[in-house]
Amino acid sequence: MKNRTRQLAVAVTTVLVTLGVNASVALAQVPDPAPDGSMPGASLVTSMLGWLKWAALAAAVAGILGGGVATGVGHFGNNYGAASAGRKWVLGGVGAAALAGMAHTFASQIYNAV
Repeated sequence: MKNRTRQLAVAVTTVLVTLGVNASVALAQVPDPAPDGSMPGASLVTSMLGWLKWAALAAAVAGILGGGVATGVGHFGNNYGAASAGRKWVLGGVGAAALAGMAHTFASQIYNAV
């Protein structure tokens, strides 16, 4: 019983430290750059990129939610295949959300390096 309590304490501490360290990143606002009208069609391109950014984030959230549902259905329905596929969808959604959130930073770094 003592070993189980220690494992629980370590798990809770790990989760709290991880959330504390990553809270600023998780709560950060996704950058939304103002349109730059220096070239012809720049406002249209910026507008399209903004819509693509939000569509990518919406698709990532849908993947996370769909994966969570599939994992729950597979777990409680004793279907390992569905639960495994759901976990893959959740991880894919998290990765897609991270990539969509960092796309502006990547593009800024690439254009500033040239």
